[in-house]
Amino acid sequence: MNPTRAKTVTPADLQALLLQEPAAELALLDVRETRWFVQRHPNLARNAPFSGLELQAGTLVPRRSTPVVLYDDYNAPDGVAQAAVAVLARLGYTDVRTLDGGLQRWVTEGLPAIDGYGTLVKAFGDRVRLHYGTPALPIEALRARQREGRPTTLVDARPRAEFEFLSLPGARNHAGTELALRRFEPHGADDHLWAINCFSRTRGIIGATTLRLLGRAPDAVFVEDGVMAWGLQGAPTVQNAAPSDELPPESPEVLRRIADDLFERFALPVADAAQLARWRDDDNERTLYVFDVRPTADPAFAGTGVQQVSGGQLLMHFENLVGTRGARIVLIDDPAHRLRAAITSFWLTQLNQAEIYVYEGELAPDQAPPATAATVNDAPSPLAPDALAQLRRNGAVTVIDVGPSLDYERGHLPGALYMLPASLAPLASHAVAGRTLVFTSPDGTAAARVARDAHQRWPGSGAVFTWLQGGTQGWKASGRPLATAFVAAQLLTPFDDDWGSVMRVFGPRRDAAWADYLAWERALAERVLQDPSVRFRFFPLSAPAQESGRVARS
Repeated sequence: MNPTRAKTVTPADLQALLLQEPAAELALLDVRETRWFVQRHPNLARNAPFSGLELQAGTLVPRRSTPVVLYDDYNAPDGVAQAAVAVLARLGYTDVRTLDGGLQRWVTEGLPAIDGYGTLVKAFGDRVRLHYGTPALPIEALRARQREGRPTTLVDARPRAEFEFLSLPGARNHAGTELALRRFEPHGADDHLWAINCFSRTRGIIGATTLRLLGRAPDAVFVEDGVMAWGLQGAPTVQNAAPSDELPPESPEVLRRIADDLFERFALPVADAAQLARWRDDDNERTLYVFDVRPTADPAFAGTGVQQVSGGQLLMHFENLVGTRGARIVLIDDPAHRLRAAITSFWLTQLNQAEIYVYEGELAPDQAPPATAATVNDAPSPLAPDALAQLRRNGAVTVIDVGPSLDYERGHLPGALYMLPASLAPLASHAVAGRTLVFTSPDGTAAARVARDAHQRWPGSGAVFTWLQGGTQGWKASGRPLATAFVAAQLLTPFDDDWGSVMRVFGPRRDAAWADYLAWERALAERVLQDPSVRFRFFPLSAPAQESGRVARS
């Protein structure tokens, strides 16, 4: 732990910082593991668990001089907030404080906190529904329409992997902003509906509202409570789904006209190459995030600071991607139309957590900001999959998966143990002479970090610490099997990175968990908006550009 305690900020002073208008940049980071974050946290906090902090901090908070406030439960001298201070200092962060008394003092002083995960965006989605008057289609009404043969086109707005996991029969699948890039052919029937769904509410609301505002499908509705409500009514869902059909793509010329109209109606700001260059070189004053909102990564930007996040997912996962409140965000898209970026800018501007700009033109790799993600130095040499397979045949090797628990559940090396690397203490009984410990994680990066730290922790133990080159993905790519089954004895730590996703609940517990979640989500926005530091900024309805102007930052 850090022998020198960091400077502190009182809860009252932190709340005053969060209430500033306009807001100065601030990264408020909860460094507890996610299981504890979801139980209670300030509304504007970001979860940056200590187990992954070293590798995630540079991407989450790219500017090293950003004011950062860390907290855990009590801010004890031996707590994770103090340990996190030392990690950030080693990474070059220069303005780091901790919350005096931790979360417990914050709550004791009556300051607002919330339970759950992704709460800011989910609350925003509910307020989108009210502000824009987006109509809902209850599951009972959807099923009635289908029984009666009334024309209904059902489209799931989630990413393909989530759609494949569990979806509604007969649904098409166009995720996030990709939905607006399709052609919505007119239907002869006056009673036709475009019904947009997701697993519960938020992406269905955003998808339907977007189509209505753009004039793509003025009769679009969102399927209230989505797949979960459908399942709770006992209707059959589809696992390993494939879309029943695809909507045809719209021409770039039409998409450009739609995007230009959106820019004009709401005065959405743009940035050109010269402006981006000034911001890129302004690293000491303001934070810059650059996101490519196209659906696949451009290899030309590999090794740069450009992050590829599909447009709809940038909104949905905003709290996991943007750690600095009040930063600048530049969105890159297909220059032929820029519609994905325009839609993303429209919604993120109203979320009111950052300044949002759409890049005008085509970005060259040498114009991109530099990469900010941490690299693992001084790690021991890795093992290739072939070498590990041979070592396992010879015995005296322990494989330990230190990746996300969800990935471990979905597939791990047969017999591998699991450990969340918030602490190395669970390794003590395994770090013995004659034993080789091989760490793995999805791509091997986290495994390299843990192997380095374990080697430094037990230099004279006689144990060998190494990591699997290419990680679990590399093992699978080599043609070797993965396992999904495990027993309690394989878990060196609990799954403390599990935020309680209802998508991980099966069997007889499922219906109660789903019903509880939907009740929580419906009531969430009222609770979040009791916090005066949460200030969404919605565009006036039907406002011309000269009236709507630039929405004030929070």
